[in-house]
Amino acid sequence: MKKVLLAATLALPMFAQASGYAGLDIVSSKIEPDNTSASAKPEVLQFKFGTWINRDETLGGELRLGLGIGEDELSNNVDVEVDRSYGAFFRGQFPNTLPVRPYGLIGVSYIETTANFPGGGSDGENYKDLSLGLGADITITNQIFLSVEYLRAVDRSGDEVSNLGFGINGRF
Repeated sequence: MKKVLLAATLALPMFAQASGYAGLDIVSSKIEPDNTSASAKPEVLQFKFGTWINRDETLGGELRLGLGIGEDELSNNVDVEVDRSYGAFFRGQFPNTLPVRPYGLIGVSYIETTANFPGGGSDGENYKDLSLGLGADITITNQIFLSVEYLRAVDRSGDEVSNLGFGINGRF
């Protein structure tokens, strides 16, 4: 997984043109491990950077880094938090002339979590998988836009992680 993220990071500048975007999202993750029927919804602060592959700004590449800012109870007073999350995505969306621009994402996600037990002690779990998402950008000004997004980050071997994110972004 780390090799894939490294390759995506190195390949992104090859596609870079003069235009790109950066953003900050608040993400509510829903984590459903395969060894329990319960779920937790910890929060993540996510930074993203993207660049466009074509002049119409309909195809792009995006890198993300998330840091956990909140935890939630999974079951039996076990608290789960996201330590870090990483992602590399290809993004396809409607032309930049529209005030609301729906988009789709396909890429890879890697999520590191920690479970804190009530009697003390903790255990870590890493989730990684192919990710698919849908979202929309809402233009505020020529340089500022808001985003709302649903991302199915992990769906493998019974483990499921899905994200609902809201963010503010800037074009450059």
